[in-house]
Amino acid sequence: MNVLSIGNSFSTNAHKFLPHMAKAAGKELLLCNLFIGGCSLEQHWKNWREEKDAYDYEIYLPFETEMNRPDGVALHEAVEDEDWDVITLQQCSHLSGIPESYSPYLSELAEYCRMMKPDARIMLHQTWAYESGCQHPGFANYGRSQQEMYRALTEAYADASLEADINLIIPSGRAWQTARNTPIGDKLTEDGFHGNDLGCYLASACFYEMIFGESIFGNSFMLPDFPENVVEILKLCAHTAVENGIIRKQ
Repeated sequence: MNVLSIGNSFSTNAHKFLPHMAKAAGKELLLCNLFIGGCSLEQHWKNWREEKDAYDYEIYLPFETEMNRPDGVALHEAVEDEDWDVITLQQCSHLSGIPESYSPYLSELAEYCRMMKPDARIMLHQTWAYESGCQHPGFANYGRSQQEMYRALTEAYADASLEADINLIIPSGRAWQTARNTPIGDKLTEDGFHGNDLGCYLASACFYEMIFGESIFGNSFMLPDFPENVVEILKLCAHTAVENGIIRKQ
């Protein structure tokens, strides 16, 4: 399985434990993350159109859990680099609930990926709402309300996926919000917005289920320093989010 994410630090978070999960299940996975911290869909689109070699490129080879990280890579170079089975796209977190920030950039990037890699499944990675009390300046877009940010990003991702004709959404944001209503609580970040190990595990588990088409239950990879019952809660939250999917208006 060859997977490319075009994203930012949130795709780095989502990839963190995915190689460990794949290795534990005996699955061959080439996992690559083309990213710029805080990069929006509009900036990805501009970089693609201008062929800017502005990206870091995180590469996990099959059955390896340590990454290589060349820099100075262009978006078109990464898309053309491999025979991708999956390509994921996402919005930067602070714009994730602003519908007009997706258009026309998501649609045009998705169409380019389809043109270059017609056999790849294009997926949209739904990112998560910030922790309550987060000091990120972009939190002001949502009145510094986690519930408002989650509501807005859920609707925006769903609508954008329809416009871009992307039928597969990786529901990390939904999994995070589900976990916040468990004994784990609102303790998924290291700084109010980037995932800590719990948050990264949740996003990785959502990726695992979506790209491999199988449940995270039964996967033997365990988070170091966390009890088994906590990991089981995370698995349940990720599995429930993927199983229920994202409701989209038709």
